[in-house]
Amino acid sequence: MRVINRYLTHAVVLGVALAISGYASVDRNIGNYLTRLGPLTAQAVMVDGGAYGNVSFGRYSTIIAPVDIPTAPPASHVPTTYVIQNGDTLPSIAKQFGVTVSQIRWSNNGLFTNDSIIAGESIIIPPTPGVVVTVKNGETVASLAKKYQVDPSVVMDYNRLRSPQLSAGTILVIPGGVGPAFPPPPALYQSQLGGTGGAMPTVIKGSLGPYVNSRFPVGWCTYYVATWRNVTWTGDAGWWYDNARAQGYPVGSTPRVGAIMVTWESYLGHVAYVEAVNADGSWTVSEMNYVAWDVIDWRTIKPGQLGSKLVGFIYQ
Repeated sequence: MRVINRYLTHAVVLGVALAISGYASVDRNIGNYLTRLGPLTAQAVMVDGGAYGNVSFGRYSTIIAPVDIPTAPPASHVPTTYVIQNGDTLPSIAKQFGVTVSQIRWSNNGLFTNDSIIAGESIIIPPTPGVVVTVKNGETVASLAKKYQVDPSVVMDYNRLRSPQLSAGTILVIPGGVGPAFPPPPALYQSQLGGTGGAMPTVIKGSLGPYVNSRFPVGWCTYYVATWRNVTWTGDAGWWYDNARAQGYPVGSTPRVGAIMVTWESYLGHVAYVEAVNADGSWTVSEMNYVAWDVIDWRTIKPGQLGSKLVGFIYQ
């Protein structure tokens, strides 16, 4: 029995010796293996150290993939609150932060209808080209994505959201978002820039008419007039005269009660509803976005006062 145990012990020792020999052979010939594999981009480690081409080797022939260490801080996903400085303009601020003027205006409710800024005020700047929004009751990722013309997954991923359901008051960034069209400056403001034909008595009063028309944005002059007349055409105010005439509506240069006055008092044109024609030849109109956006006023205009800005009247 002792003889058999001795033979078994010798066999085990011989097996271990052969295994070590084979391992050493593989280790000595690793360079040949690497040559057949072609160029390598990983770092490697060999028993005795050294290098092969642009690959370094250390102990035990272990190949280690290199890990790049970031040299720049990760990009922030948080909007910036910026305090406006003396001399700042929206274009200069937009350039400073790598966004557009429109993206800043869409991200700040106070800049939607008016693009003027005052030193000392704070505004929100998107951290990436896009729009910053505050979630309202009932809004979801899908509804916001549709509103700002992006894919819902973009909103989810950028804001690291786990659920498409949102809580009111949550601040989100919509990368690449596009908001609604901005209303034009009030016609009165634009007229003052180019001079006027004299003072036109203006009174802030009035209400919307009986018609409901979704073709035009709320607060614009076209929206208001379309509540007092059944407007079947579309387009900016300055083109209403031609568009209505193309549909067969009678037009002319004389004011009549119930007619639509069309002018070029704004770079997009302006429309108003004729309320009265007076004995002295003047006429009174009601309108919106002449004095201020979404404000209704009544104005009395004398013959010739508008000059070449008067396009004409659309009759019923």
